[in-house]
Amino acid sequence: MGGCIGSSASRGSKEPESAPTCGATASSPDLLDPGLASGSDAGVDDLGWVSSGAGSLVTPAHALLIEREAVRCSRPQLPLRVQILLEGGWKDCSDDETRQICQYLRRGDMQFTMHARGQNYSINFLEPDGATQMNVSTGKKRQLRILDRGEDGPPPEEVFRARSGTLSEEVAQQLQYGPQSRRGGATDHPFKVLEGNLHAKECFRKFEQNEVKLCGEWAVFYHSYSFAALIYEVQAAVGSVLFRFRSQYAPLPRILVKDFAEIPDAPILADRFQKEFATNKRDHHPSFRRVAVSVMCSLSSTGPEACTAMVFIAGYSCKDLSFRSVLENLLESCYVPKPKVKELAENIIKLSEKHGLDVSQFGGKACQSGKAGHLLQIFVRRPLVDSLVYAAKPYGPIDESRMPISKWMNSNESFQVGQARVVAHPKFFMRADSVRMYVASADPTFHSNRKEFQQELVGLLSVILGERELRQKAAAGIYGGSLPSWWSAEDQTKHERY
Repeated sequence: MGGCIGSSASRGSKEPESAPTCGATASSPDLLDPGLASGSDAGVDDLGWVSSGAGSLVTPAHALLIEREAVRCSRPQLPLRVQILLEGGWKDCSDDETRQICQYLRRGDMQFTMHARGQNYSINFLEPDGATQMNVSTGKKRQLRILDRGEDGPPPEEVFRARSGTLSEEVAQQLQYGPQSRRGGATDHPFKVLEGNLHAKECFRKFEQNEVKLCGEWAVFYHSYSFAALIYEVQAAVGSVLFRFRSQYAPLPRILVKDFAEIPDAPILADRFQKEFATNKRDHHPSFRRVAVSVMCSLSSTGPEACTAMVFIAGYSCKDLSFRSVLENLLESCYVPKPKVKELAENIIKLSEKHGLDVSQFGGKACQSGKAGHLLQIFVRRPLVDSLVYAAKPYGPIDESRMPISKWMNSNESFQVGQARVVAHPKFFMRADSVRMYVASADPTFHSNRKEFQQELVGLLSVILGERELRQKAAAGIYGGSLPSWWSAEDQTKHERY
């Protein structure tokens, strides 16, 4: 693919190259804020997650989808937990009860009677206050809930809640089509390159599980990168300290909101490409790289030019720039005091080495495995797809045969062939109701260490950006001068909700 993944630019510095990609750790929305498409912050903290504290809540529609996927993959363990609220708190139902409920949901039944423990129980997922179980003999009623068994799985879709009992026609259609990478009779042939690599196969399995759970309301894209990883990780940590971005789930491809003043969305990017970039460096143009990343549209993509599975190990990158300078310029752009920039950069590189991240292009050590690739799974809320994405040919020309891209992404066609370009606007990428991201690293050591790495990286930056006035100055500079209404000068990390 043409293009190269890069970071946001510093004040007066050379733009980093953005690497081509082909194309897993995110955020959970309520219904999309009507003001979101226009860039309005609506005075609301839209970055909140919905969580039970014991696992991700799952609606009946997603219970059905997950259970079907488990059957298809012949997984021995039930992928869901059904819990009942007793006097001592929420308790797991037995596997037999859970299996019965999944079977009813598979048939589309939201109200039914089941037999368990010698009693008949009336189960109702249409109650206005949530799902219930009622003992038919005694009339005693208790609350039920369904949880995803996986600890790192994505939060549930909130468009269809357990209490609503209805699906929008559009979401129902997408759920029927199923996970994006499986649509259109997609073949598993590209995954043969992962044979013998158990870690890579597990990463792709989790990516596919995410697709199963989120395909109703979200389109998915895959962004491959390598040496730019440290830049993305630092941007994520800065986003955590200043803007409540949940950096433990995924890195952040871009953070300087002010860089998007001239190219805030995909239609403008496509127009600029046709008028300017098409004859001037195409998607390698600094103004293009400043705002966009290259993506593939399927885990099993075969082209053009890139295969998601094949590029996972090494990732995409470019070497026609000084990554160390990019890092230092990024820190300066984030208003780290200039006298502290070089020392902080050195400490960040050492921290990266400690956790196994390849920083060989920053003057540090390579990862021991030699597998420097990373894959970012990007879910975009379907109503936002045309605003943030356009269908592309290699090196960025518009692929008119797949435009508007939302029509293609909402179809049941195969997505194995086709690139796209995504405008990685931080105002959307840091909002849980707009974009969800998950990351996987080809190097098993860094993949398993990433959350701890982010915690320590956030700690490093929190010390540097510890002063109240400095945080406000940094946030205003990064955000383009106009801060979201929920922002305050206190340390934002403590506001993160799960």
